[in-house]
Amino acid sequence: MTSRWTRRRVLATGARLGAVALGSSVAGACRSRRVDRPNVLLVTLDTTRADHLGCYGYGRDTSPTLDALAAESVLYTRALAPGTWTLPSHASLFTGKCPTSHGARYDPHGSLVLASAIPNRPTLNEYRVRGLAPTETTLASVLGKAGYHTGGVAGGPWLKGVFGLGTGFAWWDDDGIGSVNGRVAADLNARALPWLDRVEEPFFLFLNYFDAHAPFLPPVDLAARYLSAPVPPGAPPTPEQTLALYDAEIRYADQHLGDVVRLLARRNLYDRTWIIVTSDHGELFGEHGLRGHGTAPYQEVLHVPFVSKPPLGDGGLGERADPIQLTDVMALVLERLGVPRPDGTQGAVPPKLGRPLMAESYVLAALYPYGDWFAIFDGDWKYMWNSQGASALYDLAADPREETNLLAADPERAASMERAMRQYLADLPRAQGDGPGGNVDDATREALKSLGYID
Repeated sequence: MTSRWTRRRVLATGARLGAVALGSSVAGACRSRRVDRPNVLLVTLDTTRADHLGCYGYGRDTSPTLDALAAESVLYTRALAPGTWTLPSHASLFTGKCPTSHGARYDPHGSLVLASAIPNRPTLNEYRVRGLAPTETTLASVLGKAGYHTGGVAGGPWLKGVFGLGTGFAWWDDDGIGSVNGRVAADLNARALPWLDRVEEPFFLFLNYFDAHAPFLPPVDLAARYLSAPVPPGAPPTPEQTLALYDAEIRYADQHLGDVVRLLARRNLYDRTWIIVTSDHGELFGEHGLRGHGTAPYQEVLHVPFVSKPPLGDGGLGERADPIQLTDVMALVLERLGVPRPDGTQGAVPPKLGRPLMAESYVLAALYPYGDWFAIFDGDWKYMWNSQGASALYDLAADPREETNLLAADPERAASMERAMRQYLADLPRAQGDGPGGNVDDATREALKSLGYID
């Protein structure tokens, strides 16, 4: 047994003890009767890289709650985001469609203007997006029609109602999203827990914890736990300190996820609730000469956690190497619940996805002048196409950090993957309609500005 698998087994054993304390056990799950109409809790840990979580082998103790859930779950090791930032990835999560088809993305001709026009700053008019059209069928709308009570609580500004991601929810809470770090986990739980404490079954609750998004400003006690030395007042953190603060933010969100799980246990709902925890994208910390996200689809951005704790009675637990994308969540959930998929759904249930694994990153030249990116996967091979010619080919099995571009060494493979990418994109239906137009409100604009999305 390799050291990686030895470590994974130790982590799982410790986490399982925590999961039992939260209200269930793997052995009990295998013996119990299958739940017909389980509740569904869908959580996105915004900007959270899979490789910074204990259940994916990370050395720091950032995610004890999620590790405990993972020991009672299906843990997908090859989960991918379909986009490189919040809006397109969440739209794919909710609609089961690729960004090309749902259309929620940056677009210089989009109907939503992010920055007000300022004299002598014509480029500000290019800060535009397309929101999710209200005509789109979402997972929330399908489950609502199937008799589920639906609610969602947003942590980040891209999930505010103006962008359309609340479509289909009977209750959508996006209040109190401030200009720095969105809405912190404690404030999000202050809205979510009372709803969860009184809601009748079956329910579908979506939570978006935004804490791991820059700027990284964790509580002082958590920061001290991960920092080897304090950040001097007024000084920017070093790269090492930045990673420590990022890990502290992940731990902060994980603590509050634990409060949700404990409430489910207190209400005797844990065993009857399907908990899916994932992320919309990761973050770059200088890898490939880049920081942040929303641009090039490197694995630090695309590889996301995907933990699926099923309701009591479902089997098939453990690690799975089958590829899965956020686009597949609608199909996965609806098949288990016995609810028909809406027409036009492009996602599928692993392992038979029936489509290429792809990611799309449309950019605004005013924010990132180096062109759009697309990524397509063929087994361990990944081809990244760039609209300005900076394309790349990587063998992820031999080069997981994407350090050696094999484009010149294997042009035929790259050409074949590009043809497959172009053909699939050409065959996809285009988005029908757009979200509401106009300028976003001042508070949302200031939040986006403080987070670096607009100048």
